[in-house]
Amino acid sequence: MADKVKDPVCGMMIRPEDAAATEEHEGRTFYFCSHGCHNRRAALTPRDGCRSILPPVPGR
Repeated sequence: MADKVKDPVCGMMIRPEDAAATEEHEGRTFYFCSHGCHNRRAALTPRDGCRSILPPVPGR
């Protein structure tokens, strides 16, 4: 059984191979449980008080 990773938006633990979406940042891969979580992450701006481990989306 593969190790699980944590979705940085909702905190759900998922297997990397089951991720609906991924994002690369500084050589690290982040895994998302759903396209909704990935889209939610992309919609966050610094003024939203995002405490995500990912940096703000450029241009937002």
